[in-house]
Amino acid sequence: MKSAIKNRELVPESEAVVPVSIREVFFNFSVYESIKVLKGAAVFLEDHLGRLFDSAHRLEIPNPFKCEEIADLVYKLIHHDAIDRATLRIQLIGGSSPMLFIFYTDLPHYPIEYYRDGIRVITYEGERVIPEVKSTSLLLNYVALREAARRDAFEALLVDRWECSIEGTRSNVFALQGNTLITAGAGVLAGVTRKHIIESAKKIGLKVDYTCLRVHDLKGKEYDEVFISSTSMGAMPVSHIDGICISRDFEKTLRIHELVRNLEREYVDARTVQ
Repeated sequence: MKSAIKNRELVPESEAVVPVSIREVFFNFSVYESIKVLKGAAVFLEDHLGRLFDSAHRLEIPNPFKCEEIADLVYKLIHHDAIDRATLRIQLIGGSSPMLFIFYTDLPHYPIEYYRDGIRVITYEGERVIPEVKSTSLLLNYVALREAARRDAFEALLVDRWECSIEGTRSNVFALQGNTLITAGAGVLAGVTRKHIIESAKKIGLKVDYTCLRVHDLKGKEYDEVFISSTSMGAMPVSHIDGICISRDFEKTLRIHELVRNLEREYVDARTVQ
């Protein structure tokens, strides 16, 4: 039987529930994090908790929990359920009596073909509310990703009023041109994997240009490579946008992807040494 954390208590997952009568639940007023667990280690946990607390602060969600306390609860759940590999989620619901939930699901597996051949994405008009915050207000993301599935695509790139794509429904967006990595610098979620991608790009001598990516340029093949990123994906190359083939060369993307995976392995190895 799977377990979960409800506030500070370890409970059966079936008991990790909230009443729909709570206003903050009904209005989906909460923030969350998705963390990769490998070999029983919560990868980059400190970065994720930092972003969780920043999101809560930006939304003025009262937070009676401490970083160290949540970290302890994360490992309490991992050890109790002997979790080796999973996606662990932390959710903080606001209100006069904030609620903390920690639970886990299977870690997504992506076919090697996605990295070898690239993925298909679509564009979808819409902007998240307060995009710098990782909140559970994800209706736009849900309907955009559903439309991507209908069109046999893996992801949807959200397009704002200026016809720029600064993020996907579950990913950050990047392009490579020559020796430059290009990604939005403002109005974008500070992705944990995004941070390590930027660090990895600098390690291989790439410059970073914080400029929004215009859909016209993306579809017009103005870039050498385009990729998306997330905790579970790493750096995943994009081959088609709205059915248009934009690239077949993913050399730098895959090099960055491997560097990020190496950082994950180093993090895990440092915490699993006997």
